[in-house]
Amino acid sequence: MVWLDNSRIIAILSVVLLHAAAPFVMDYEVGTTYWWVGNFYDSMARWCVPVFVMISGSLLLDPKKAESIKDFYVKRMSKIIIPIVFWSLFFLFWAYLKGVVGGQRLSVSDLFERLISGRPYFHMWFLYMIISLYLFAPFFRKIVASSSRVEIIIFVSITLPLAALNAIKCTVSPGGYSPFCYWFLSYIPFFFLGYLIREDKRDYPFMLLVLVFLASAALTASGCYALAVRTDLKTGLYFYDYLSVTVIPMSVSVMYLLKRWSKPFINLKVTKKVSALTLGVYLIHPVFLEAFYFLGIGGGDFNPLWFVPVFAMLVSILSLLAAYIISKFVFLGRII
Repeated sequence: MVWLDNSRIIAILSVVLLHAAAPFVMDYEVGTTYWWVGNFYDSMARWCVPVFVMISGSLLLDPKKAESIKDFYVKRMSKIIIPIVFWSLFFLFWAYLKGVVGGQRLSVSDLFERLISGRPYFHMWFLYMIISLYLFAPFFRKIVASSSRVEIIIFVSITLPLAALNAIKCTVSPGGYSPFCYWFLSYIPFFFLGYLIREDKRDYPFMLLVLVFLASAALTASGCYALAVRTDLKTGLYFYDYLSVTVIPMSVSVMYLLKRWSKPFINLKVTKKVSALTLGVYLIHPVFLEAFYFLGIGGGDFNPLWFVPVFAMLVSILSLLAAYIISKFVFLGRII
């Protein structure tokens, strides 16, 4: 489906935008002009991860697909296990090099802790989470096949608020260790929701969806500020959580908006090719982000109002080009 390819492309651009804006949120005093600009861009892009999960659910939960569990695992796991292994090792080495250059060399135990926690690098958590969803997807598909649409809606209506409550609990009481193999549980509602949205025949008013998105983004930004000034920024970042009370409606509205986009970006061939490279862009983009930071390009040297989107687009293009080149090599192509 063209709209799903479009959705992948827009979502990966939003991921890069989010990461380009993050330094202005984290490194500047809450409430300053630069902080607000970073907060604005970051808040507008928080839907990206839920939409990626919904895209996966819309494709993998289709009960019309006739394939055995063995075929499912061989096809999907081979596509994600090799990238996880390669890029986990790559970014552990990258983190070690950064530590050496910065005078804070990481020990072997530090690197091992990153690996077993499912965060060899800040963005890798998503792959460790999504692989668990893939493991259970064949069984979730059977649930979809044997359930009515109303029953699936009820299931999502029960599990999504529970996931949202868990996000609040983790902010209020952040203590305790949660192994990465549990992370997928909170994203199961989004997984099923992707399928529901794909199959939904209703045509919601465009302006209503836009208003929900804008209101949710505004509440995300203002909620982060309000909570940060009353407590601290770490607590305020609850509103950035992908299961916060403001990001959930934002993500649903964006998914419905993207569903309306049935025409390819340039042409069908280019759209499908770029869509197929989005995993590569996701994996590679931190290298370009941090290479520019190392060269002194970024941060307060530029006005974030124009710098964040321009920088995000530059990093996205370079990452896409790198992913494309890698994909042309027979063996290297499997890592993206």
